[in-house]
Amino acid sequence: MSQSEQPIRPNLRGGVGFEHRDETSLGELVALLWDARFLILGTTLVALILGVYVTWRTTPIYQVEALLQVEDKKGGKGGPGMEALSALLDQPAAAQTEIEILRSNLVLGRTVESLALDIAAQPQFNPLLGDALVRGRLDAPTLRIERFDVPAPLRGTPFRIVAQGNGAFLWEAPDGRQLASGHEGEILQATWRGQPMLLQVRALLAAPGQRFDLIRRPYLQAIEALRQNLHVAEKGKQTNILSLSFESPDPNRGAEILNEIVAQYIGQNIARKAEEASRSLAFLQEQLPQLKAKLEAAENQLNQYRMQTGSADLTEETKLVLKQSVDLEGQILALRQKKEELLRTYKERADVVATLDQQIAKLGSEARQLDGKVRALPRTQQELVRLMREVQVSTDMYTSMLNSVQQLQVAKAGEIGNARIVDHALPSLGPVKPQKAVAVGLSAVLGLLGGIGLALLRKALHRGVTDPRLIEVHLGLPVVVTVPHSLRQEGIQKELQRGVPGKHLLAETQPEDLAVESLRSLRTSLHFSMLDARNSVVLFTGPTPAIGKTFVSANFATLLAQAGNRVLLVDGDLRRGYLHRPFGLPERGRGLSEVLAGQVSWREALNTSLLPSLDLLTTGALPPNPSELLMGRRLVEFIQEVSSAYDLVLIDAPPVMAVTDPVILGKHAGTTLLITKAEQHSLEELQLTLQRLEGGGVKVQGCVFNDLNTSKLGYRYYGYSYRQTSRTSQAR
Repeated sequence: MSQSEQPIRPNLRGGVGFEHRDETSLGELVALLWDARFLILGTTLVALILGVYVTWRTTPIYQVEALLQVEDKKGGKGGPGMEALSALLDQPAAAQTEIEILRSNLVLGRTVESLALDIAAQPQFNPLLGDALVRGRLDAPTLRIERFDVPAPLRGTPFRIVAQGNGAFLWEAPDGRQLASGHEGEILQATWRGQPMLLQVRALLAAPGQRFDLIRRPYLQAIEALRQNLHVAEKGKQTNILSLSFESPDPNRGAEILNEIVAQYIGQNIARKAEEASRSLAFLQEQLPQLKAKLEAAENQLNQYRMQTGSADLTEETKLVLKQSVDLEGQILALRQKKEELLRTYKERADVVATLDQQIAKLGSEARQLDGKVRALPRTQQELVRLMREVQVSTDMYTSMLNSVQQLQVAKAGEIGNARIVDHALPSLGPVKPQKAVAVGLSAVLGLLGGIGLALLRKALHRGVTDPRLIEVHLGLPVVVTVPHSLRQEGIQKELQRGVPGKHLLAETQPEDLAVESLRSLRTSLHFSMLDARNSVVLFTGPTPAIGKTFVSANFATLLAQAGNRVLLVDGDLRRGYLHRPFGLPERGRGLSEVLAGQVSWREALNTSLLPSLDLLTTGALPPNPSELLMGRRLVEFIQEVSSAYDLVLIDAPPVMAVTDPVILGKHAGTTLLITKAEQHSLEELQLTLQRLEGGGVKVQGCVFNDLNTSKLGYRYYGYSYRQTSRTSQAR
């Protein structure tokens, strides 16, 4: 059973049609993607090519790494016996604190200044190829700058260097004006916009005419660019091991930059620790002359008193009081010295200062108690104890401070900081990005997804009917036949366009083609549709041009004639009809326009020698007023005469949406069939076409669904039905 002969049922709108489902099934989605397979494959291929091109053109980035260890407390600061001083000077260094110092403007700024990283000299390449052709070559264009001094207003302004060969070059301004010319090693001076500049090229390797972009970036911009490529993180938790990585297009240059960053960090770390010792040393050196003078004064007073009173021996009890008094006085002086040092950093009301005041007050109370014991001694021993105490205290303080000065000097000279380099940066062997395999694979996946997206978007934007069942369900118009797409007809159409002489009828050249078989089923359907028709005239029309009306009319007429019917085929498109061409007629000759104008009779205008039982009436000369001719009384007479003279009269009419001619012709036809092309017309367009015909009093009996692509996955069942029809015909 053919597609047109499948069982049908009434729909909700009073028409007939197949059962319809609004949702899209998985099979329909697969069919849609299969239909768009060339689009999807093309998009994937384009994306894959672009991915390969981008990865090939992109400059590879190398990553170099270094390792640092940060110690909470450093040891070995000058020798034994310095643990107390080390504890006083050391401060714990957390890993996060050191990470921030590594990424600070202090460290990175010194690196920029040391390596002149704010000077950028890049060769100019073809924008499509980039440096891909010279990448890795020893003779790649290279420009190294020794000095490039520009004032602050000109930082960030791009200048150009043009190689002249043998180390010579031209120095050009951004506007193309030549500033100076010279050779490698020469110091060039120039002025631009009133600002003096200086340039010295260290090395230039390039072919004559090679251009370089030369720019002195702002200081902070160079630091920020360095910071973006530097990554610092602690390995593990609370390990105080810092992992540093730096990304650069040149692995050797990257290792040099990272090692310089590490060196600058270690240098500032040592300088920071040495600065702490320097501050303490400066304070002690300020106090040392005062203590020495105080000691000398105390010794002189003691000697003078002994000379005046003579030598006097102290009792054991007096010696014990003297020793205790000396110890307390030494402790009080040490605390007062420490307080003076702290007041350089803290305020008087600080907690650490208040604690020292409390300790000093407590020791002062104990000292006053000892003073009471001293006052109980004889007057001579009291004065001797006082003088000896001052001498002993001054001696102890001076000796202690002198030792501290010597220890700080040794510590300052032997300062090593609290960080050490575990691994230096070495040039990496391979780039870390782009990862070519990942990039190419990702581009292919994106291309595949993009192709699927385009297919779905095309389906969403193009609302052409792809399933004839939708016409029956939504419009109530029966589809009398579905004509599949014919590859052979494509060749015939190309021959027509090239003007190849001869007949171009698929029904004659390929009678077993599926499209021809479907038109044979139309013959059966048309027989039942015309049972109640007022005449034997069949009108073929459609919504728009180029939908296959001429193909259907010519080949259907040929099949009817081959079946023994006497058929008249009329080209009713008086505006641009070319129904004569498939039958091998080079010119239109006399035709319908002359008949309607009364110039000839319709029998005189017929072409009767084309096929047995088939006569053709062409358009004739294309008239300037087709609608007026069709509305004349001669059309009625013509229809009546040919209807009675032939078994079937087929009229190929112009499209409905373009002109009103098919409405005029349809009023006189007993049967009107609407030809639609698969995937070209939306349901709204078809509904508007039917409204125009019905508004003119023309009732459409059925629809011919033309040019359905049965190679699509979703339409395999059409091909099956047509092959079944073909086998049935052969069996007959």
